[in-house]
Amino acid sequence: MQVVAERPLTIYDGAHNPSGVEALAAALPAAVGARPLVVVMSILDDKDAAGMLRALLGKTAKAVFTSSRHPRALPPATLASLAEQLGGPPSEIVRDPRQAVARAQELAGPDGAVLATGSIYLVADLVGDPERRRASAL
Repeated sequence: MQVVAERPLTIYDGAHNPSGVEALAAALPAAVGARPLVVVMSILDDKDAAGMLRALLGKTAKAVFTSSRHPRALPPATLASLAEQLGGPPSEIVRDPRQAVARAQELAGPDGAVLATGSIYLVADLVGDPERRRASAL
């Protein structure tokens, strides 16, 4: 869990399976407090996306689904559809990870919180050099 900005509080976390997301969800109250939380997620197609979404979406006010550059990343529309089926919060699709975080920050406002998670590859795309065009930084 890495805090990358304060207003809004913006956190990147590499949780990429249901147990990791459950642990992350359990740590959120201490990290985020009462701030409304907007989650940014990308998940690979070989992961239990439903289990990951189920563990986290109940703690979020909104969601922005995106896709890491990894070739196995699920399409954001697939995640949005699955989240809707699970009764998740209102969501948007922003294909570019950096733009997805920027949109989540707009939605959260300066007193809210943003969490980008679901894939180590998503975090790599967010912290890596945007000029380097690779499928993955890991």
